[in-house]
Amino acid sequence: MENRKKNDEFSEDIEYVGRIKMQYASLSKAQKRIANYILNHREAVVHYSITTMAQKTGTVPSTITRFCQALSYKGFSELKVYMEKNLASPLAMDVPIQKSDTIQVVIQKLMSTFQNAVSDTMRTLDGKVLVRVVDAILNAKNIVFFGQSGGSISASFAQQLLLRINILSQMVSGQVDMNLAASTLEKGDVAIGIAYSGEVRSVIEAMTTAKHNKATIIAITANPASTMGKLADLKLFYSYNIPDDLQYLHLASMCELAIIGAIQAEILRRPMQLEKIEACKKAVLASRIK
Repeated sequence: MENRKKNDEFSEDIEYVGRIKMQYASLSKAQKRIANYILNHREAVVHYSITTMAQKTGTVPSTITRFCQALSYKGFSELKVYMEKNLASPLAMDVPIQKSDTIQVVIQKLMSTFQNAVSDTMRTLDGKVLVRVVDAILNAKNIVFFGQSGGSISASFAQQLLLRINILSQMVSGQVDMNLAASTLEKGDVAIGIAYSGEVRSVIEAMTTAKHNKATIIAITANPASTMGKLADLKLFYSYNIPDDLQYLHLASMCELAIIGAIQAEILRRPMQLEKIEACKKAVLASRIK
């Protein structure tokens, strides 16, 4: 009864626990003894050698190995990695972060969601549109990035990244300042709005003003059907499969930064930029302590 109670305290969302419970009925008597020992002594088992584990369970090392292989692990060492880190099962990755999750599972869920978001962005980002965005930037008299909250962080990064390749731009946040900056733009200028939802009122108002003044409007957003997406002349979309939760919001910024990095990479491919870039490199190197 005590063993069963302890076993029930383990969540099947934890990878190794789920595998043990799934295979338990088909295990031999000796393997079930190993399974029960693992579920009740996790903290100790992660420090055991396979020989020690065999002694503790009254078995032999080859039985430990066969038990691990029955759970689809290569061996005891791989099982211990999953136990030590409390890694969650792939199915659990689809469930948002829970209060009951361990820190290792939280990290695992964040990294898994980030990998999926990057993969989605790679599929979503249109290279031909990105080339046109770079054309507009290189031909612009003035370049202004508009962003609010998380979008302002990405806008600030964009300004700095362009400056590193000798392209001057502005980053503006705050409703009043965005409207003032947008009102100064005209034909030949570029206004770039950044927002995950594509529905940030202050950014939309600034982009609308800039569009009225015939500036080229560029949107970096996850939502193709958004007001920003419909308003823009050129759209760079990234993954919309990021949970709408505070714990995941930074992943949208990371996708935005990746797009901005792709813009810089395309600019660096242009032969006419080489001379300016060399001058910028010298300025950066000169600022460093030798």
